[in-house]
Amino acid sequence: MKDASPEITKLCESWRDQLAGAAKSGQAPFAEGLLRMLGWEMPVPFSPKEGAKALSASPYILRAGGQTALVAFFVMPGTLEPPTAVVERGLDFCRTTRTLIDDAASIDVGHVVVSDLYRYYLYDARTEELVLYADTPCAFNRDLLPVLNKDSVERGSLDEVRRQPRSVVARHLREWGRRWAGAISTRSGISEELAGLAIDRIVVLRYLCDHQILHRTKRSLEDRLAALVERAADADAVRIGDDLVKLFHDLWFDMRIDLFEARPELDSALRDDAIAAPLLQEYGLLSAGKFSIATVLESFNYGGPSEKMRVRMVPDVNEERELYLAKQSLDSIDEARIHVDIMEEGYRAIFHWFEKILQLYARLSADFDATSRRKAESRGDIDLFAWSRMDSGRPSACGDRFAHACAHGLRVYYHNARQLRVTRLLLTLYLIRQYSDARLPLGRFPSLAPLLLKRTRAHPEDHVLKLHTAPGQLE
Repeated sequence: MKDASPEITKLCESWRDQLAGAAKSGQAPFAEGLLRMLGWEMPVPFSPKEGAKALSASPYILRAGGQTALVAFFVMPGTLEPPTAVVERGLDFCRTTRTLIDDAASIDVGHVVVSDLYRYYLYDARTEELVLYADTPCAFNRDLLPVLNKDSVERGSLDEVRRQPRSVVARHLREWGRRWAGAISTRSGISEELAGLAIDRIVVLRYLCDHQILHRTKRSLEDRLAALVERAADADAVRIGDDLVKLFHDLWFDMRIDLFEARPELDSALRDDAIAAPLLQEYGLLSAGKFSIATVLESFNYGGPSEKMRVRMVPDVNEERELYLAKQSLDSIDEARIHVDIMEEGYRAIFHWFEKILQLYARLSADFDATSRRKAESRGDIDLFAWSRMDSGRPSACGDRFAHACAHGLRVYYHNARQLRVTRLLLTLYLIRQYSDARLPLGRFPSLAPLLLKRTRAHPEDHVLKLHTAPGQLE
């Protein structure tokens, strides 16, 4: 394919020269001309959905090898923010691209490109990831043209584009969160530490909406949040902050998620529409990929070397703990306990030993069920009363194993406010995922208060390995 760069630059400049008297109908020849220069001789226009229609967007399906390769939306100039400015704020979308990506969700397509014939955004529609972008036609020719021309697409160029490493995505999330914590603190006068709790709540709220643990109320939560985000985009909207605080209150009242416990100073700050509305606007412009547990953990990879180390540390083999867990039985499991010290072991150790405890509970629960079946078979017919009496001997750890692990099975020791914040946020996300994966009914969220303990003085190194040490000795 010959170099189309000069022709593309000339076409884009010609379109912008005509903007003064241009209408949407005048854009189509330029958009289709650009696609032809990229080798797409027969782009298929289709009727836009409501969002695209409101933006006067012109959508095209581009097919390669008989299948839909990507969808292209062309919008009028002035509709798109410069992509670099969007990325610098830690966001993945501007309001226009967010609307169009949502519209494209009904189409079985892997990638979406959005352009005003000057600025360009290329998204992976499956992950909502902003893959490539360009602020100018020259940047398009350099970065996107080699990927979007039809010959390259047919050779798999879209799937071969190098994705941003997790460290970059996490840095964007961190910078977004810190920027907003600073803005909330400055406007309301609360500490940045307390303002950071608002960001943690936003992260948990998104994670809740992406996982199936609320059952009957899940849809209402998603609908309430979506309505809030939509209202926040309206310059005349009022009571956004009040409704956001009510949503947080309901998550505390209905589910008892510790992070949403009422904090009057923070609630007062968030009731300010000048804070809540733009915060929710930008929340809606973040992709789901920013809210994975791994990315959230990586977002705390900053500060001093020791704190960075605790984010990256991989749990060491601990034969003493492994032997201790292996020796547990149905008679002893309810009192079994593992102690993890963040200072010494890092954050990943929490997940590692939580998993080990849950595996132990699952194994012993299976043993209890097998023993009960054998007893029932040996007695022949057994009535419901006898079954109930037999099941009453089930250890608590073999019931709601997640709640028991939080209340009894694990103790995590933190040394400062930052470690407490990170641990509480990560454990909340982790438990949401565990309940979702297990498809267990959830009445109230397990409290993390028994699990999280502050170490108030130095301790001998061997305390990290001790398994039966009373919490009072370790604190």
